[in-house]
Amino acid sequence: MDTLIKEIESHNKIILLRHIFPDYDAIGSQMALYSFIKDNFKDKKVLLGGNLPNEYRTIGRVDKLQEQDFDKALVIITDTATLNRIDIPNLDFLHSASVVFKIDHHVNVDKYGTFEIVDDTYPATCELLTKLFDSSSLLFSESTAYYLFHGLVTDTDRFMYRSVSSRTFDMASILLSKGINFKKVYENIYSLPVNYMKLKGYILSNFCLTKSGIAYSVITSDILKKFEVSEPHLVSLWVNLLGEVKNVKIWIFFVENIDNCRVEFRSNKISVREIANHFGGGGHETASGAKLDTIADYEKVVNFCEKFIK
Repeated sequence: MDTLIKEIESHNKIILLRHIFPDYDAIGSQMALYSFIKDNFKDKKVLLGGNLPNEYRTIGRVDKLQEQDFDKALVIITDTATLNRIDIPNLDFLHSASVVFKIDHHVNVDKYGTFEIVDDTYPATCELLTKLFDSSSLLFSESTAYYLFHGLVTDTDRFMYRSVSSRTFDMASILLSKGINFKKVYENIYSLPVNYMKLKGYILSNFCLTKSGIAYSVITSDILKKFEVSEPHLVSLWVNLLGEVKNVKIWIFFVENIDNCRVEFRSNKISVREIANHFGGGGHETASGAKLDTIADYEKVVNFCEKFIK
């Protein structure tokens, strides 16, 4: 944390980035850093990069970044394991930066930062940042805590993942002690339009379950169109709908996008990261993702999973 503060103090311009296809841990960590820096270093110019899907506009904001913005800047990248997943107009822009600082909770396979704070024992980057902010002597405001709670809740699936520990609840307690409106957080995350709820109902009524305990749902663009849902990346994050099936070992969502199929893997014990790696993806031990060229290849994934767990 001392190195991070030192770098913030020594740079007048700071750019905050996170991963493509963001989730609340990415948006929450980015916005929490923005809030923390503006609270404590008011004269710093802080820019936020990345695309911002509509569902995250309740807490997020972004600036339109250009190459000259990166000149002599401190670039802090949160919740992004690999270089090719950074949400940036052009990766070459990073060459103009003075320092690149990586803060993440994924396995550190791509050490792209000048400096880094990486610890994969944390289930969320927002939990890691909570620990860092709380350990400093600087102002840790209600606004900063509000953003962090979004990421902590979602990346732990409401504190249900195996990676959740007593430390996680300690960090949640710290955030709540700041006076955040946690009901508003849950409203931001889980309140959905009627058509989205009907799509959830369709998924629960039509998922498949193999004899070996693999639950999966195949959600084509036609299904999304039928329910007038235009955000397939959001639907992918509903994968834990199938995690409540009794005796399920692995649960998978296949969601068709314009030019590919997003796959989300989850489990309680089995290493789905190995499965995701096989298909060119990656992630955590029990929560990973990958992409397929076409949704028609979903059976290849299911068959591989069947063999993997035998």
